[in-house]
Amino acid sequence: FFWRGEVEGLHPLLFELGWCSRRQAKMADAIDDYFKITERGSSISTEIRAGLTSFLTLSYLLLVNPKVMGEAGIPKEDVVTGTCISCCLSTIIVGLFGNLPFVMAPGLGLSAFFTYGLVHRADPTTAVSWQKAIAYVGISGVAMLLLSITFLVERSMKYVPNHIKLGTIIGIGMLLACIGFESANLIKDGQIANMFDSSSWEIWLSLGGLMAVGTLSHYNVKGGILIGVVGVAVIYWAATSSFPTSIVAMPVEGSFLKFDISDFNPSIGLPAIATFLLVALFDCSGCLVGLSMKAGLITNVAESVPGGTWALVASGAGTMIAACTGCSPIIIAVECTAGILEGGKTGLTALTAAFLFALSLFFSPLFGAVPAIASAPVLILIGSMMMREVGQIEWAETRVALPAFLTISLMPLSHSISNGVWFGLGSTILIGLSTHKCWDRLFKLCGDSEEEEHNAHVSFRVMTPTGSSPATRPNAGFRAPIFTQSRGGLSGGRYGRGRGASDEEDATRPLMMTGEGDGD
Repeated sequence: FFWRGEVEGLHPLLFELGWCSRRQAKMADAIDDYFKITERGSSISTEIRAGLTSFLTLSYLLLVNPKVMGEAGIPKEDVVTGTCISCCLSTIIVGLFGNLPFVMAPGLGLSAFFTYGLVHRADPTTAVSWQKAIAYVGISGVAMLLLSITFLVERSMKYVPNHIKLGTIIGIGMLLACIGFESANLIKDGQIANMFDSSSWEIWLSLGGLMAVGTLSHYNVKGGILIGVVGVAVIYWAATSSFPTSIVAMPVEGSFLKFDISDFNPSIGLPAIATFLLVALFDCSGCLVGLSMKAGLITNVAESVPGGTWALVASGAGTMIAACTGCSPIIIAVECTAGILEGGKTGLTALTAAFLFALSLFFSPLFGAVPAIASAPVLILIGSMMMREVGQIEWAETRVALPAFLTISLMPLSHSISNGVWFGLGSTILIGLSTHKCWDRLFKLCGDSEEEEHNAHVSFRVMTPTGSSPATRPNAGFRAPIFTQSRGGLSGGRYGRGRGASDEEDATRPLMMTGEGDGD
């Protein structure tokens, strides 16, 4: 209650009671005013807890990213240090200047492209050293930064259709759920695992954690997600006798400024740079809208995110820092939805996570020991909650439904946010051209003769609720189909009796039609 500062003069009162010093009271007020914590309906304690939750959910990156980048030849210790430094500095930018509760982190998809798409390519003749690949990362970061500070990205986002933005939110949720299922070992190689053998206890532990965080979330228990992550981690450590043997370790960085830009090959370098840039651009743009909606910073996908430019700037600057420290490109981490779900709404959440990434430079053995099955329940829960946006898409309109469906479905199937956005935007353009008004006129001209022949056999008459003659009134047991007009034509399937109604109901009720003749 002290940290919320919702009562005017509360902090000075607590100072007079001796519960805090004058400096602490003034500091709490200053933090509240700068980050607009009370204005956004949050509290300092909630923001700190949300930052801790986001960090714990993302802590697996300290274990996974070094493994992926290490296969490219970069020392794993250097990757751990580079990940912590780039995450910390870029998250400080988005939290301190953008006042957004987002955490910046390396994209594992981009890390995989770095290792298997550039360094270990299928064609060895086109493979490059990790020093050259890291130079491509740095150049893409410069391009991202230039596009961000010139507001080109923010302006172009205004022209993205709303159904693509909504589909991106839903697709991100499904992608998170898929990552959660795989992290829980429930899905392996596209198939559900055997849950009843001796090695399936990890699956049941993760599912138990899912039920726990779901129950705590239902009752709005503060810190419920954090409790779930820590609880599953402790049980796993106890069951496997794998408690962290060391807690503190000195950071190591031997890959600083090791990039190589000599002998630049445009046929290899330009596609690689474009891939890094476009994937990061679409990932950040999609997450920016989706996570802002989840945090309540915007109420409609058509709105501009306050401070959103700083998130893109942080991605560009973070990618440049990552290139200098031997790490993959930095994007907005979708896993920080866990912190938003915990109540994070301001940049204080981001600064808390940034502080913990800085601590990870020295406590990497502890944070890196958090198992993937501990964060899996959180990802699945978040995925289920992000599905609520489905109802805002006009599924009855094909020109909207098809691009939205491609956006949603391809994200989890390809494990890539950018793939879903690419196909969604492309299909929107193509179906917009193929269903233009000029084609409507052409189909109408071609269909006139067929329509006249159909009307000669089938006639429709409107049944009025009252006053119809006995000859035209349907039998007592007859239930006439109720058809409604949509953009795609008549649709129906409900049945009514056409009984009396008030004038207000009669003005808004759909037409009830019956077919006569030898038609259907």
